[in-house]
Amino acid sequence: MRVLIAAGGTGGHIFPGLAIAFYLKENIPDVRVLWVGGNRDTDSKVLSSHGLQFTSISMQSWPRKFSAKQIGFAWNLTLSFFQIFFVLIRFRPHVVVGMGSYHSFPTVILSYFLGIKSLICEQNVNLSLTNRFLARFASRIAISFPQTKKFLPSSEIDKIYLMGNPIRPEILKASKEKALRTLGLKQGTFTLFFLGGSQGAHTLNRVGIETINLLKKEKRLKNIQVIFITGRKDLEWVRECLKLTGVSSLVREYLSQIQYAYAAADLVICRSGATTLAEITGRGLPAILIPYPYATDCHQMENARYLEAQGAAYTISEKDLAAKKLMASILKLLRNRDLLKKMGRKSKQLGRPRATEIIVSLIQDLGKN
Repeated sequence: MRVLIAAGGTGGHIFPGLAIAFYLKENIPDVRVLWVGGNRDTDSKVLSSHGLQFTSISMQSWPRKFSAKQIGFAWNLTLSFFQIFFVLIRFRPHVVVGMGSYHSFPTVILSYFLGIKSLICEQNVNLSLTNRFLARFASRIAISFPQTKKFLPSSEIDKIYLMGNPIRPEILKASKEKALRTLGLKQGTFTLFFLGGSQGAHTLNRVGIETINLLKKEKRLKNIQVIFITGRKDLEWVRECLKLTGVSSLVREYLSQIQYAYAAADLVICRSGATTLAEITGRGLPAILIPYPYATDCHQMENARYLEAQGAAYTISEKDLAAKKLMASILKLLRNRDLLKKMGRKSKQLGRPRATEIIVSLIQDLGKN
């Protein structure tokens, strides 16, 4: 079977696609996977490092404000249709999988007119602009949140499958004991995990450091240790600040074995991108969510509100984010371990750990028809 996956731009689209690609290659004999993405170096480096066959197209995101960029967009869109046409003719996929980024747009539309089955995946509560356009052209639509159905036309209801967001299997397998040992952290110590996303988040880094300093003044650092994923720009600054507090910590720009950080964590303070939420609910972790305020259509806020409504997380908007407010939420959970455990159970109930397996089964069914 030949499967083409179209994704790029951000980790929120790339990592679920990688989970699908790995599962296909590990569990289906003689499968061939081709990845179609953007021409950014980051896309090609990530994918080539995982040994995937990769080709790029010129597609770029739609400029939402009227400007001269729309002329460039129109040209690249036209060029992308020609590029993907030849890719489809050469590779002859049985199934095309669009992960919701703009690279999916020409790929799924041309697949429709060439008679190739397609699946589009929506990771967030709100539909991406690309998936709104593609819903009528796709053979199947996989969604991660039940509310997403209301954003889809009733004519497409028979195509919709609630499956969850694919995550890598190692996220679920790591044990707490091995994780703490691997990361050089203490056993039996409450572990806070600050995660700003694949690129880091300066605001979260800054408020996180201020919060740790307030916890020090409250003399609450004795039984706390910290994992901090900072992004490249803030790495040394965060590392030096945490040294001054005296808190036991692991500080990294990026952690490729992120499964160990999740396994070690007792509480996660993070953005509310769809992949992050799939990973923390897959592990059943309580969280304090700070949605990225500039995400398209405020989709991170919608994601966070869903978890909060289900009792699995607290949400603090970035405009309301302050060290005292964050510390108060952390202390509330430190002092009330029953509440912390309840949030963890609610998180676990929301997790869909078999999402990758089920989506691959759907891909196989599409490939047979």
